[in-house]
Amino acid sequence: MFHKAKTSTCWALPRPPSLRALSRKSVLVAVCLVAPLVPMQLMGAEWSERAWRTDQSKDSVLLVLAAASLADVLPRIGDEWERTGGLSLAFSFAATSRLAVQAAQSGSGDVFFSADPEWIQWLEERGAVSPGRAVHFAANDLVIVVSVDTPVPVHPGMLSGFERIALAGENVPAGRYAREALEKAGVWTELDGSIVTGGSVRGALEWVARGEVPVGIVYRTDAEAEPSVRIAFVFEEPEYRQAEYWAVPLASTEHDQLSADFVNFVLGDSGQAILRAEGFAPSRPTVNDGTGQNLSGGGTGDDLAASFSSAIRLSLIVAFLATLVGLVPAVGLGWLLARRDFPGKAVLSTVVMAPLVIPPVVTGFLLLSVLGASTPLGGLLASLGFPVPFTILGASIAALVVGLPLYVISVRGAFEAVDPMYEELSRTLGSSPWSTFFRISLPLALPGIAAGAVLAFARSLGEFGATVVLAGNVEGSTRTIALAVYTLLESPSGREAIWVLVGASVAISLLALLGFETLSRRQKRRLEDRYAR
Repeated sequence: MFHKAKTSTCWALPRPPSLRALSRKSVLVAVCLVAPLVPMQLMGAEWSERAWRTDQSKDSVLLVLAAASLADVLPRIGDEWERTGGLSLAFSFAATSRLAVQAAQSGSGDVFFSADPEWIQWLEERGAVSPGRAVHFAANDLVIVVSVDTPVPVHPGMLSGFERIALAGENVPAGRYAREALEKAGVWTELDGSIVTGGSVRGALEWVARGEVPVGIVYRTDAEAEPSVRIAFVFEEPEYRQAEYWAVPLASTEHDQLSADFVNFVLGDSGQAILRAEGFAPSRPTVNDGTGQNLSGGGTGDDLAASFSSAIRLSLIVAFLATLVGLVPAVGLGWLLARRDFPGKAVLSTVVMAPLVIPPVVTGFLLLSVLGASTPLGGLLASLGFPVPFTILGASIAALVVGLPLYVISVRGAFEAVDPMYEELSRTLGSSPWSTFFRISLPLALPGIAAGAVLAFARSLGEFGATVVLAGNVEGSTRTIALAVYTLLESPSGREAIWVLVGASVAISLLALLGFETLSRRQKRRLEDRYAR
């Protein structure tokens, strides 16, 4: 230990906190942790009663799992059903492929509404629904939509003139129907490089409505409900197949008769009238016989290997670019927050850390609102040859923004661990602030900065939500490992092949975390050695 003498000037390291101070802090922490439990204990009886009521209410509600394109019409039918004395309903809307997997694996839910017969057959094969009980209750047309500001007529033969065409995911029913229609029109092969896919038909429609993509293929009912687009072409029968909606009670239901009654209500006069009012075509008197056409279009082994290789390569490129570009802002922000006090410091820290707590999908939407092709900044970047949406640049920006908070936290901690004494000594010897930073502060903080870079790399590697909104899910361009896994999860034929990507993702992430732990330990040992001297 150094001591400050009366006759000379030297530097004393800060004394560690006393045991008494630590005890006081421990008591305060304990009080803060225990205090909220007191009213919880006092209110235990009330909470138990409320939980019992919740459990009881679960038995009096039918859980309906339904395709996202039914989100506007099915609740209206449900209201009519409840007004006639039917059991209360709770709805869960998502892509049919996602809901089918949930229904098969979770063992929960009462009724399943599908946007195609294939997923009904998939559930039958797994015993999640009884064979022969599914009924066809409605149909929908696919349409080509463009912005209301696009006056020219559009038909399938003209789609090759558009740089981007928005579709739902290739394993989502709307995406598979769209591919089948384009193949029937004879234009799919020449459009393959222009297709961008979203998580659902609503996502594809949103891109067209916002002007990010000039043209898309969606359901007629969704297009008619969106005032920012117009229908340019309808894929009508008999030349093109309609999208088929099927309903079936799930085997997991404890209310089999009531579930069947609700399906019959949708098939009845009241349900069909509401469906027709929303633009759906009437049902046909048929049942699912398991002969529906398989639209999954599963690839060959070579196709899957190429797809896996592309996803892994793109993930590494995106994570590396995000980490490299983020180095300078992370070091600058980390040093500024660690070494300077200034008005607005709390605001700056909050803004930097915001992506850590904001849902990634929301972050992606905000980035799209700033960097989209229809925005001033996004338009300027596009005019300079750097378009952001649906490009690897967009995927890298999304990964950078989401991973930057962890980057800055690690770098800030590394600079805070550097004793200011060394920087002050450097300045007293005549070194400039820049020289002090590059010769003293940066080398001492380097292991912590490297640890932050590895942590940001790992976070960027697993980024999904912001990427799918800003950059889309474009094969060979923005489809990273996370997006490829998401795509395979929605394919009945792809779930067996998914483990290759899962294994690669876990292995790369664990290696990155191992590197982070190694660098963190190195930084800790350097600090311990410094204080020991």
